[in-house]
Amino acid sequence: MADYTNSKGGPGAVAPDNALESSHTQTEPLLTAIQLRQRYLFGLDLRSQMKDPLTGKAQQFTDAIINDIIHGCISQIETEFRIDVMPVKRRQKFPFDRFEYDSWGFFKLPHTPVATIDKLTITPANGLDVYEIPKDWIETAYLMYGQVNIIPIGIGSVYQGLIASTPVNGAWFLSALQFTNWLPAYWQFDYTTGYPNGQVPRVVNEMVGCLAAMEILGMLGTTYAKAQSYSLGIDGMSQSISTPGPNIFQVRIEALKEKYDKLGKRLRGFYNQKIFTDTI
Repeated sequence: MADYTNSKGGPGAVAPDNALESSHTQTEPLLTAIQLRQRYLFGLDLRSQMKDPLTGKAQQFTDAIINDIIHGCISQIETEFRIDVMPVKRRQKFPFDRFEYDSWGFFKLPHTPVATIDKLTITPANGLDVYEIPKDWIETAYLMYGQVNIIPIGIGSVYQGLIASTPVNGAWFLSALQFTNWLPAYWQFDYTTGYPNGQVPRVVNEMVGCLAAMEILGMLGTTYAKAQSYSLGIDGMSQSISTPGPNIFQVRIEALKEKYDKLGKRLRGFYNQKIFTDTI
């Protein structure tokens, strides 16, 4: 992907929200297989209770398998909550809407959290940039939530001068704004979403851990199916023994799911804030 060296971020860190510094660590590297074992699977034997028919040995959850499950859970959380955990560079076009343009160039980017604005241009259908908006004009106070505004420096004399300062080859394209209130695919954003520098909020890691642990315990529990009940008889005496079978981890799974749901409500409320403009 393209390398943007002059990207513009928000006033502070993506996580914690707009923080400049903090005495308490609220972010950490992405959850590892070792951390998952320690935090959510402590003391559990992660070997299958059924032997591999080819090797005759019990299969077990290796770090490679656990890491694969972790990355699958990240994708599931990104889809469910409509956020990006891992950094993603995006390019997206937006129409020219005169009402939003007059509201200081209001935009709401659909993917969050937004880490940086890499480039904002006026780009017609031929794919050639007619004009690049100076980054000094791009207001990023609410960037993490996807809100962007265009506020030119020297508002009184410069704001309407955005069109006049355009190169000659794009003059006609920009002059069309005088005759319309709406043009499709007019603005083009290049922006980066997700958590930069490999640091994610602890709450996101907690959700990944809960979901991955549920996946592992569910898979492991099915291998106990043959051990649900059995009888032992010696010299006319017998004893029956019942075990939870495949439901052996059900209590732990339910506790993890309750925690995951609580964290999910907080995460959804934090990033799905309603940002809008009204033209009435």
